[in-house]
Amino acid sequence: MARYGYGYVPEKGFIAFGRELSEGTWKDVSLKKFDPSHERWSGHALLEAPKPVVWKLRCSTVIEFLREAVGGGTTEALEALDETWDRLQRKLYHSIGQAAEDDATAHRQAAGRLRGSLLLGNGTGQTILGYDEEVDFGWQQVELSTKGAAADDVKLLGLGGLIGEIGKATEALAKGLGRGPGQKRTAARSVRIRNALTACAAAFNGVHDDIAWMVDHSEAGPAHDQLRAMLAPFEGLLDRYPPVAKEVGAVAAPAGPVAVVGNG
Repeated sequence: MARYGYGYVPEKGFIAFGRELSEGTWKDVSLKKFDPSHERWSGHALLEAPKPVVWKLRCSTVIEFLREAVGGGTTEALEALDETWDRLQRKLYHSIGQAAEDDATAHRQAAGRLRGSLLLGNGTGQTILGYDEEVDFGWQQVELSTKGAAADDVKLLGLGGLIGEIGKATEALAKGLGRGPGQKRTAARSVRIRNALTACAAAFNGVHDDIAWMVDHSEAGPAHDQLRAMLAPFEGLLDRYPPVAKEVGAVAAPAGPVAVVGNG
């Protein structure tokens, strides 16, 4: 497979390319069956999808991965995610506290048990943990709330919806930190961006090569013209960022095969 110059394209070039995929010939290529923010889709659906759909999906997926790496992890983004998480923890603390004063003995007992298993310290101690520790604590809360006696107590006190909100806030914080499934700690933001740029270079190189081959081997006609129109934005991207004008933050494509990393 031919290698192009996508290793010289910086993050802003790839992210801005998302607009190209919603205009011109690419606008008519629908991804309604696929969500670019996911890592996995139905194998059957992928096999049945037309090539332009797969091309657009590959590019959209790595752009989303890069956008998350660039946008996530900043101080402002993490503070906003943390504030939501802390607010829900305080809400859980007050909800359990209210149940502890309930007239029903069963409710008071359930509140006592949940205070010991779902809260930390004086009840809001978890809100002063570090970001990674908050993610671990939030996942623990969700796990405890869906199994065993704690699950029964959560159901009795009607806290299932709030626990669900905490689960979503924890997932969002983990995503903002760049933590994937099974990762104990966060990779540095610079590493996440570098990995995302490498994934973009690999995906764009593959799509470009595929379309270029079809352009070179298709007969003249409407389909050939459509292929040329689809390739044009990719060529334009390379023209905007030639090797001699490599920008700070761009990552050169490695010589060997590159494994595309999912967004997650």
